[in-house]
Amino acid sequence: MKNSILIIAITFISLTSYAQTSKTEQPEQITKYVTTFPNGEEAITILESNKTNNLKLSSAESFYKYEILEPASHELVHKSSNRGKVCDIDKSKLSDGTYTLKVYTSDFVITSDITISNMEVGTNQSIN
Repeated sequence: MKNSILIIAITFISLTSYAQTSKTEQPEQITKYVTTFPNGEEAITILESNKTNNLKLSSAESFYKYEILEPASHELVHKSSNRGKVCDIDKSKLSDGTYTLKVYTSDFVITSDITISNMEVGTNQSIN
């Protein structure tokens, strides 16, 4: 009888631990968004993970700054200097909504619309 109760208790604890672990651990989902030049080559790429509040911005050309603007008024919301082809953008500093992203290289400006949705880390977020 004691053995049966012990086996049932261990089984119950194991199942409870497994159920809690599987609900809280979500696999990392990475979404890739691409803006292209008129000839079809990739101009900028934005990678988004459901595990972080950052967007990883990379460009085919080195860029020296990027700006995020309100699309209707073209009012500057956020900007940053950069050296190289890659940087991180902290989405938590932006309100939910659609913005215009401008990436400045030495030869041209790449423009793309992005949609920020600041859900809790671990949930799905979107960019256009």
